[in-house]
Amino acid sequence: MSGMSATAYGAWSEPKPATAETQDIAEKVKKAALEILKQEVFIEYKAIEYQDQVVAGMNFKIKVQTTPMVMIRDVGYAGIIQLDVYRNLQFEFNLTDATNLAQQPL
Repeated sequence: MSGMSATAYGAWSEPKPATAETQDIAEKVKKAALEILKQEVFIEYKAIEYQDQVVAGMNFKIKVQTTPMVMIRDVGYAGIIQLDVYRNLQFEFNLTDATNLAQQPL
């Protein structure tokens, strides 16, 4: 990522505020995230924070604020998900995992 600071090979960076580039990465893997999290659509999908790790390529942990289109007893839920993304040496992005970190009723 362009705003990346020097981090030791294999070590995760400190959490940093998301950038436009972070949002772009999150958008590239959004369809796969919907499938893993068993959602049809996110009303809101905004990258808020990320960490990166230099490997043979680059790993990213991206926290995304979401409002999924889920209704439980007519109550919507907003939450934070974490996207684990791998960028290979050909700059192809693959979602390796997506996790719900927190959900709160709207």
